[in-house]
Amino acid sequence: MFRFKFSYKETYVTILAEEERFYKVAVKAIIEARREIEDKIKRDPFFYVTLEPMDCDGNIVGRMCRASKLASVGPMAAVAGAIAQYAVERMVEEGANFAVVDNGGDIAMFLDRPITVGVYTYTTKLGFLIEKKGFYAVCTSSGTIGHSISFGFADAATIFARDACVADAFATALGNEIKQNFGKTDVEKTLESFWKNSKKYIEGALVIKGDVVGFVGKIPKPVKADVKPELITRG
Repeated sequence: MFRFKFSYKETYVTILAEEERFYKVAVKAIIEARREIEDKIKRDPFFYVTLEPMDCDGNIVGRMCRASKLASVGPMAAVAGAIAQYAVERMVEEGANFAVVDNGGDIAMFLDRPITVGVYTYTTKLGFLIEKKGFYAVCTSSGTIGHSISFGFADAATIFARDACVADAFATALGNEIKQNFGKTDVEKTLESFWKNSKKYIEGALVIKGDVVGFVGKIPKPVKADVKPELITRG
């Protein structure tokens, strides 16, 4: 397995692949996806700024709009996951049996072996042993780490699903619900309510806020993980 770093404009990714040729496939797919999104923004600037779901056509932007409707957020809430998902799908189409694209904490995967994914916060050393086969996604929104827009205060709002575009949108939606003064009971109630509206589309959800860790649905096996700073995908 090889680990590659790639950046293009605002996109910073880590790519895991069995062969260099699959890395090149992923890079081409990322650039293709970004061009479609950029073209949509040029034609319709509202797409870039709206925080509400909207209708749109297209391969990548169409997926973003569909995911945003499911999660009741703006389409750009799904942008990182959509790009990562498309890149992994293209790698698989070209013959990859193992493919991972981490787009700034929104991770799309196609797995034929177990893999451990760490969730980075300032207060926890938490990872998950993923033993699923095929497509899988782990996407995280944070109100305390990174530059993504969040109206909440979760250290991590993480979604586990089969599609990274959908997972990214729901991670944003969940993160927005975690308020500054939330304690254990507040997090539990929010997760319970969130799960009622999202369980048809995702497999599980996790919230980390300070020393509070809550989850709902089916999540991978938690394991202790020292998340090495050099492995974090960031610009």
